[in-house]
Amino acid sequence: MPIYFDWRWQGQGNWRRTGVRMAAKIGIVGGVGWPGTIAYYESLCRQARPLGSLGSPHISIESLDMACTIAARGHPGDERSWRTFDRIFVDALNRLAQAGCDLAAIASVTPHSRIASIAAESPIPLVNIVDAVARQLAIEMPETVLVLGTGVTMRSTIFDTVIQATGCTRIATTEQQLTEFSNLLEKYFYQNRGAEGRTELLRFVRSLTSECGPTLTILACTDLTPAFPEIGETALFAAGGIRFLDATHAHVGAILDAANA
Repeated sequence: MPIYFDWRWQGQGNWRRTGVRMAAKIGIVGGVGWPGTIAYYESLCRQARPLGSLGSPHISIESLDMACTIAARGHPGDERSWRTFDRIFVDALNRLAQAGCDLAAIASVTPHSRIASIAAESPIPLVNIVDAVARQLAIEMPETVLVLGTGVTMRSTIFDTVIQATGCTRIATTEQQLTEFSNLLEKYFYQNRGAEGRTELLRFVRSLTSECGPTLTILACTDLTPAFPEIGETALFAAGGIRFLDATHAHVGAILDAANA
């Protein structure tokens, strides 16, 4: 693990070393897509400051071609069809290990549908976004949970185990609702117009949760974070009378915890 030094300006051209700490080097598998990689890097640097980092954590980023990962996606229920997809991520993790990383994370929610297979072949520990979300659910303890993300994420069961373990009920979404939300992502959030899409996002959430009990909406897509610039790096927050959990910020917090353990 690398050694980090904390320095303080003493005036008259003098700097003084005030402490030494050990921290693990973080590896990020990014590029899927690149705006999410930027969000992770920025959040890692911002959240590291209270931990004593005056610059940024020690990070290496292995950026993949999103076109290749999309083309390599398999079919639900057919494990063999996912071999190429899994291999792309395992190879990226091997490169991060060769770069001296002690742990890693994938800067995207969608590939976590394959996290068990990818982690099984990873040469370094993987910080799982599902575990990070589970920690926040245990704090919030909602009655119901709505998961918002890509079509792959919303159709998957990656969060179901932790939702059920917390005693929550996941709100089911119809194919029509999935299509509506996919169109919302395409119109605003994939186009980096998160602030403009905020009103429509809140409307969509209310349409699905208005008749439910206390609900927590999980923003399980990095492209949704820009809709709420005022929250900073907070994982749990409220906006428009709705409780949200930003999975990206929760994941970043877990990565830093693992790196500084």
